[in-house]
Amino acid sequence: MALIAQHQVFDPDSFTAPVVGISAELADHDSGEHQHQRAQILYAPRGCMTVTLAERWLILPPTRIIWIPSGVRHRVQLRGQVAYRSLYFADATILAMPHCAVLAANPLLAAVIERIAHWPFDYAQQHPQAEDLLRVLRNELSVAEQENTSLTLPSDPRVSAWIDSLNGVDQLPGLVVLAKAINLHPKTLTRIFLRETGLSYQQWCQQWRLMHAIELLAQLPSVSAVAQRLAFSSDSAFIAFFRQYTGTTPKRFMAGGERGIDRLLPPSVDKVLQHSLPATITLQWDNGGLRCSEELLTGG
Repeated sequence: MALIAQHQVFDPDSFTAPVVGISAELADHDSGEHQHQRAQILYAPRGCMTVTLAERWLILPPTRIIWIPSGVRHRVQLRGQVAYRSLYFADATILAMPHCAVLAANPLLAAVIERIAHWPFDYAQQHPQAEDLLRVLRNELSVAEQENTSLTLPSDPRVSAWIDSLNGVDQLPGLVVLAKAINLHPKTLTRIFLRETGLSYQQWCQQWRLMHAIELLAQLPSVSAVAQRLAFSSDSAFIAFFRQYTGTTPKRFMAGGERGIDRLLPPSVDKVLQHSLPATITLQWDNGGLRCSEELLTGG
């Protein structure tokens, strides 16, 4: 099984299989800035991770995935306990997307990623039938919706130095206070944010607050605890804020990863995933849907 320990060294570029997956239980992990020759998918069925790029900060709550094209420098940070899943692809065209993105993972996509993450490292190379499941993965990735859980980071060195100091911070200063702290005029600071992020400082702070709220929801025991950490006047005020930006409540947003996959997938598809696609199983797409042959699944 492709299970790795917290401090085990793993180099996905050292393998020759077309896809390599890993599964791990990690806590408070920081990968440092690095890059891979392979394209990568990150997924956490439980817990939350963040990915920092040169110009953007992305957050990955449950039921979402992050697509990282080959050669992109990135840093992955995990807060608290995280069920970490990562897939690495020699063929970067498995998803025709040249930039990093957070994508929604429906139950089928989540189940496929979970299965591949537990394959032996050489499984895709030694078993031609693995291509059947990779075909499902390609189809699901091609229709996955992008989600707005990312934040553009200003490149101005005075502002970026301040952003680097935000680790562990729960509230951001007002415009005037920040401008004074980094020796800028408030109007100059406003122009920097508008020019480099497309957002006013106030809008940028609201998006940062939302993403930090998601991060805290994965760590703290209750919505109330998150509301207090972020200095909302009440739980209701926090829930209203969260709903305004996501269209749903914090609990519903975070609970998506806990849905029972076996109850949401057709029985035949579930059986395919459990058996890692033995050679007697075929998958076919009909009018955008997945069809499995019950005779083949039962060996009849």
